Amino acid sequence: MKSKTKYSIILVATIGFIFLVYSSIKWKYWNHENLMIAKILFVIGFISFILYFLAKNWRKVLTKIMLLTFSISLILSVYLSYQYYEWNKYVETKIEYEKYNCDELKKQFEADLKSGGIKYFQYGMGPDNELHKNLKEKYGIQCYSMGCMKFSPIDCYNDLVNNYLIEKHNDSIVNGR
Repeated sequence: MKSKTKYSIILVATIGFIFLVYSSIKWKYWNHENLMIAKILFVIGFISFILYFLAKNWRKVLTKIMLLTFSISLILSVYLSYQYYEWNKYVETKIEYEKYNCDELKKQFEADLKSGGIKYFQYGMGPDNELHKNLKEKYGIQCYSMGCMKFSPIDCYNDLVNNYLIEKHNDSIVNGR
């Protein structure tokens, strides 16, 4: 094996292992199929690494298998880490807005309006995917599914969003579907 290839495999495998461990820790309570695929590919790459020293006739093939499996495992692990970051940001936003009172929500709506980051907080037994899709595509409004229990005056914010849609787009949340 050329030293360039050897170092590439070692680098990809090491970084992939770090991201794989991180993703495994962060997603430990979720049955995530991409995580399972990344683990299986890493194991195949590791087995290929061991076989590389035992089967001299297969070294070229095993080198390609190692590079491919470690690389795909790394890509999946990085993707899962990014997904976790986005999911965590989503949850933190929900928690932050639930803490506000009505006056703070009005100020936050003005700030969101200026930054172009208007949000809509939907309560109910499950997410209304059609509503989420329409608000995002038509108006650029990010929807947050909050569950079925209301514990905050978040309706103040949602009323401002609805009024904004009526004033700017002659539409409302109910008609926005």
